[in-house]
Amino acid sequence: MKDLGEVDVILNIKLLREGNGRITLLQSHYVKKVLSRFGFSDCKPISTPYDFSVLLRKKKRIARDQLRFS
Repeated sequence: MKDLGEVDVILNIKLLREGNGRITLLQSHYVKKVLSRFGFSDCKPISTPYDFSVLLRKKKRIARDQLRFS
């Protein structure tokens, strides 16, 4: 085993280290790779509309077995 230096990508998540000790996680390079793979690399971005009048609430139903439905 040999030391390859500091890590810059883990599980397709890019790590950017800033001088003040902060780390930023990015997946933009992975998204570009997926778009290219499926022939959508020339697509233009568009904003997703959001209705601010909609109130989001916690679910009050009984939780189901996650393994059963996954």
